[in-house]
Parts: sequence; structure tokens; C-alpha cells
Amino acid sequence: MTRLLAALLLGAAFLPSGTAAAAPCADTGHAVGDPFAETVTFGGQTLKAPGGEANTGFGWAVATAHVDGDRCLDVVVGAPYAGARDEGAVYVFGAGGVRTLTAPDPEKDAHFGWSLAAADLPGGAVLAVGEPHSDDPLTDAGAVHLLSPQGRVRLNQESEGMIGNGEVGDMWGWSLTFHGDPDRPDLAVGVPYEDNDGTGRQVASGIVDAGTVVVVQDVLAGAPYKSKKWDLGQATTEVAEEAGNRFGWTLATARIGGVSYLAAGAPLAGPRDAGMVQLWADLEPVRAITVPGTTGLGWALAFTGDGRLAMGHPYTKGATGGVHTSTVDGRVTALPVPPQPGQRYGWSLAADGPSGLLIGAPDRNGVGAVFTSAATPAPTGSVDYGHAVD
Repeated sequence: MTRLLAALLLGAAFLPSGTAAAAPCADTGHAVGDPFAETVTFGGQTLKAPGGEANTGFGWAVATAHVDGDRCLDVVVGAPYAGARDEGAVYVFGAGGVRTLTAPDPEKDAHFGWSLAAADLPGGAVLAVGEPHSDDPLTDAGAVHLLSPQGRVRLNQESEGMIGNGEVGDMWGWSLTFHGDPDRPDLAVGVPYEDNDGTGRQVASGIVDAGTVVVVQDVLAGAPYKSKKWDLGQATTEVAEEAGNRFGWTLATARIGGVSYLAAGAPLAGPRDAGMVQLWADLEPVRAITVPGTTGLGWALAFTGDGRLAMGHPYTKGATGGVHTSTVDGRVTALPVPPQPGQRYGWSLAADGPSGLLIGAPDRNGVGAVFTSAATPAPTGSVDYGHAVD
């Protein structure tokens, strides 16, 4: 994205000034959030929200992309409890400094910045920000803010052409990811608290909190939008749709061999909250993945650089946790788990290089850790290190 586009999109206050492009870039592509210590580590630095506000949830969500148009990777940080009324905020850290984003019309307890998706596309960087507790049109119906070189727009289930109805407690925008053709990206939206209650607008009826997944196709084309939507029963017959499944809790996507894959977690589906993951290929449901003996499979998801789908289940075996990987044709493998009850290994996941994986265990040793081939100790002062990784 050019500096001109960045200025048009986000305003001059967002655009780094001076010679930011000539500054040294961070030596890492990973950001690790600790929202209870209110820090994010990146490139050997510890990032904090400007202004010194406490109890913001800074680091609840993290993403990386070239947002400000220079050659350095920028860090996008969600702080969904920022503001006097928990309206929420997002901070973008670049070589030229930090810039703050808020909802155009901030709402009390809306939690702008709860979820993030960022992508470097051929036309420039694109950022999606979830505001799942937004009360427009109804309490906690949810919304998503899309920022792109084309402008800034607020989406919800009442947007022109959008499938579905905004209902109390849906929390549309709980999870987000960009999907498909990078020239014409889709936006996938997780709605894990939506009730399966038929057509029209109802409240707390039908299969409560079963969850849905919505894909807004070619989202940058604007309204009227074209979208697809699945509840668990529409995506698969292999796992029963039940109240509290939380389908759409997490999302991940990858483009492999010209095919666009999308994965969604339902971590409370199945017997004893075993969890499951649904896989689509080019928006056609192809496979439901379950693993015997897990608790909370699908709590976290990420595709590795070599095309494996990593699936976290941090509540297995007394919250020791675990991670399994699956090829897109369904070959499932368990990864080794460092022993420690209560560590919640697999709480967060991110790709690491051509084939590696970053794994968050935010309660290990009481302060958290992030694992690759070996544990990265939590910095001094950590509380929940590894809550979010990217």
C-alpha cells in the first residue's frame, strides 16, 4: 500500500512520518501477546499501549502485515478493553511509531479489537477488526470493520446482501481470517454464539450457541455483498450439531496447489467437549476432523508453511493440552507435548517458517511460554505469555 493510500485510508495521524522506511526492521516475524501483563513481544522489543492506560487487554489479539507501506513488518495489536467504557482500540506499531485505531462510533462494552485479520495483498495491506459485542442492531449482535486501500467500512449481518440476521448474543466477528484468491479475497467470519433457530430473527431459541461460519466473498468489491453461511449440520453429518458447540470459535486458511482451504473449530462439539475441526476446499465442505481423547480440539488453528493444519486442544488431560496436525487429505499426527498439568499447551498457534509451528502455553509455570522446537521462556513480568501469537 502506498503512503498516499495509507493516508487516505487511515488519516494522516496513522501514517508514519519522516524517514521511517530507512529505520532498521525487526529481526523476527512473530508477535506474542500477553494481555494480562498488557505487553506484546516482537523483534526483541516489548511493546505497550501508549498513554499508560491499565486493564485494556492489550495483546488479546495480534497480527502482522506491512500496514504503513514501508518495507518493515508492522505489528497490529488488539486491546478490546481500552477506553473508559471498554470500547476497545487497536494499535499499529511501525518503524515510524505507533498509531491508534478506534471504531468510528465507539460503543460501550463493544470490544473493538477482540479479533484481527491482516493480509499483504497485491493491491496493498488489508485489515479486519472484530467488534463482537457491538449492539447494532441488537445487544452483542457483533460487527467487523474492514480497512483497505478502497476505504473503511463497517460490516454486520444487516449489511446489504449479507446472509443472516443480527440477533442478540450472536457475536458476529468473534474470529476472522482472509481466504481465497489474494487478488479478490474473501473474509471468513466466525459466529460461535449464534443460535440455529431457523430463518428470521429470534432470541435464545432453537439450538443455542451452536455457532456458524460466514464467508463474505470478494469482500473488497463492496455492497451488495455475496456471502455463504454454514451451521455445523450444514457443513457435516459426521458430528452432531448441539447446543454449545461454538462452531466458528477459530478460523484458519491456506492456499495450497491452487486450492483455497478454510478450517473452523468447534471446541465444545462431541462427547465430553472433545471438539472438532471442519475443513472446506474452495468453499465446499470436505472433511470433519475429530481425534479420540482430546478436550477442546479446534480451540486454536493454524496452517503451517508446508500445508498441514495444526489444531490445538489446550484442555486435554487436566489442561496439559496438546496439538495435532492433519494433512488436507485427513492424515492426523500428534505432536509431542511437554508435561505440565494446567499449562494449556495449544491455546494459540501460528506458522513458523517453511514447516514449523509456534505454540502458546499461556499458563506454563504460572506465567506462560511459547514453544517451537524448544520453549521460549516468558519475559520477566509476564502473566499470560502466549495468549496470542502471530
